[in-house]
Amino acid sequence: MDGKRALAATLICVGVAFVGVFHLAFSTIFGYGFRTISVGLIAAAIFGVLVINA
Repeated sequence: MDGKRALAATLICVGVAFVGVFHLAFSTIFGYGFRTISVGLIAAAIFGVLVINA
């Protein structure tokens, strides 16, 4: 993948992981559930970074 495109895609994946971590933290603190969504976001972001950098 092109350098700038890889960087952009990596930043998008990092942003998705960031949202997932904060969603997990707040859902745990305030107890409103939907933790599987957070785990899914984090897993998708990690998978995306691995695929981009493969």
